[in-house]
Amino acid sequence: RLCQLLLPLMNNRGRVVNVSSGMGQLSEMNGGCPGYRLSKTALNAITRILADEWRNSNVKINSVCPGWVKTAMGGDEAPLTCEEGAAGIVWAATLPADGPSGGFFRHGVAIDW
Repeated sequence: RLCQLLLPLMNNRGRVVNVSSGMGQLSEMNGGCPGYRLSKTALNAITRILADEWRNSNVKINSVCPGWVKTAMGGDEAPLTCEEGAAGIVWAATLPADGPSGGFFRHGVAIDW
């Protein structure tokens, strides 16, 4: 709902980046953390739905998995720094007008969901 309310304010050139997780990939749906997994799967689905609804605008919306990042949730054993994890988010936020919309990406590369 928030995205739909903000659409007119994006002046037909905004970018929406939903921070998702590989744990939300249907192709990787294993056991553990069902609530978290389902919330990320739903986030990826709404990303696709809104991209379709906004297809006639220049607003892009994508889901991005930052990877396993050293955070309170990711822990100290995670291989990526916060800066490295944020790089894919920044990439999606600065896409050109002909960039993708409705996709799921990790490090700027499309991944299955």
